Amino acid sequence: MAKADLVLLHAPSVYDFRETSIMYGPVSDLVPSSPIFEMYPLGFTTIAEYMERHGLMVRLTNLAVLMLAKPKFDVERAIREMDPVAFGIDLHWAPHAHGSIEIARLCKKYHPDTPVIFGGFTASYFHEELAAYDCVDYVVRGDSTEEPFTRLMFALKRGGSVTDIPNLTYTDSSGAVVVNPLTYVPDTFDHVNLDYSFSMRSVIRDRDMVSALPFKGWLSYPVSASLTCRGCTRSCVTCGGSATAFRQHYKRDRVAFRDPELLVRDIAHIGKHIPGPVFVLNDFRQAGEEYVQAFITGLRRIDFKNPIGFEFFTPPSEDFYALLDENLNDYSVEVSAESHDDAVRAAFGKPYTWEALAESVGHAFKHNCQRFDLYFMTGIPTQTAESVLGTADAVAELYARIGDDPRLLPFIGPMAPFLDPGSMVYEDPERYGYTLRARTLEEHRQRLTLPSWKHILNYVPDAMTLDEMVESTYEAAIGLNRVKARVGAIDPKTAATTERRILEAQIAMSRIDHIMGHEEPERGVMLAEFKREIDAVNESTVCEKSELNWPARLDAGHFFNNAALWLRVNLETIFPRLRRIDRRFMEGR
Repeated sequence: MAKADLVLLHAPSVYDFRETSIMYGPVSDLVPSSPIFEMYPLGFTTIAEYMERHGLMVRLTNLAVLMLAKPKFDVERAIREMDPVAFGIDLHWAPHAHGSIEIARLCKKYHPDTPVIFGGFTASYFHEELAAYDCVDYVVRGDSTEEPFTRLMFALKRGGSVTDIPNLTYTDSSGAVVVNPLTYVPDTFDHVNLDYSFSMRSVIRDRDMVSALPFKGWLSYPVSASLTCRGCTRSCVTCGGSATAFRQHYKRDRVAFRDPELLVRDIAHIGKHIPGPVFVLNDFRQAGEEYVQAFITGLRRIDFKNPIGFEFFTPPSEDFYALLDENLNDYSVEVSAESHDDAVRAAFGKPYTWEALAESVGHAFKHNCQRFDLYFMTGIPTQTAESVLGTADAVAELYARIGDDPRLLPFIGPMAPFLDPGSMVYEDPERYGYTLRARTLEEHRQRLTLPSWKHILNYVPDAMTLDEMVESTYEAAIGLNRVKARVGAIDPKTAATTERRILEAQIAMSRIDHIMGHEEPERGVMLAEFKREIDAVNESTVCEKSELNWPARLDAGHFFNNAALWLRVNLETIFPRLRRIDRRFMEGR
């Protein structure tokens, strides 16, 4: 096995989740990963591919997946046996504030002289505080870190200076935090290759099937994602990736779109190697009509067979669905409406009407959309418990309008666990009707170890109490579950199991609240005794994970393409000169 220059480590949300009693509840139900958020960000693959293209060797190690898959997996031993030039740890999402720091401490414990490098949105936002931790050497800031991170790696390998590397925050020899200007903000998203075969190459090269998995269940549900851009044109008030947040914190004044031909190439490459669905993130309609036409007709040109799904920020028109229907074999749609209430949705930053959404759903099914995933959220600005409880009735009326079409799949969950650092609400909570319970990175880190999602939340909304938010979330989920069962969107067994889990979660939440009324050490003992029951309701609560899954497609082409990949990687491992390398950085650029 070739020695890695960089080991990218993905930590669980809470490092000691295997011993700690925490009820995550519905916080992670609506994403493929588990409650410990073991799915690493897409930036891992783009960084790794970019560095390897320029001559570095990168190993991706998903510690969270390893800890889930192997209950006796020894994290400390695994880190102790590593010997890279540097460790890279993602802190993209704030829920990793605990696990990422703990993993960094382990890296320093066993490798005190090996640099530890952080990156991601949350790391960028808290960069100065993060760099002050004695286990962190560098923070690479911004939404496009492939280039500065690569420059940093070559500087570390050569013992060179880092003073001129853009987007870098670090601690100098005197202990002072140094902040280099954030000047690397590319205008396009064309400098990276979204090469999903990288993870497969890692498996072959490192002889390790588990470490590179995006999330625990990926082998049974091999879903992939494709990014259309970096940045956003919209300013949803709770989003840390809004146009406002990008402008204020990451110096991005305009969206960097990926060339539509490159996007088509990315997706074609996925189809060669992976049989699962492809999810196209960041509503590509933001780029304009010409882009839309080029992208969709490009997918038709490659005759893409995998199921493909699209994230849309606003309800598409009938003409748009007709375009999808004309050019695609199997497409689905996801819209996060947040609320059925027009006033609440407008306060969130999405001023379209429920009527417009209902019409869009009908148009989608008229034009052969395979499924329409509709997401609602609790805890958002101006939302009351009464409004949340009206969700099921509104969805039932929507079903009636479309003839109870079971291709509509509604879901609901809390805005959790944190208000995004950098979002408009986070920056000015009182204006939007919130009280923050955590401001610093360390405060967020500490909240993550509290025993339930209600206690973990970094905010309290003015429009309803936390208890009202919890109860209305669970009750609305029961209502949606019953509506889906009635129209046949889910089978009776799934519906019964989901309702039972929600009721168990309600009981467990009450039990935890009771335990929290006791003082330590009695509280800790009681929580430890209750851990088994908590673990039982953590995996799925408001819906079954399988409800999120789109179908997969496997044919002989996947076997032959992956066999060819296996041969190529093994030849490159035996004969390193066969690797295709861009030598700009290697030659001391």
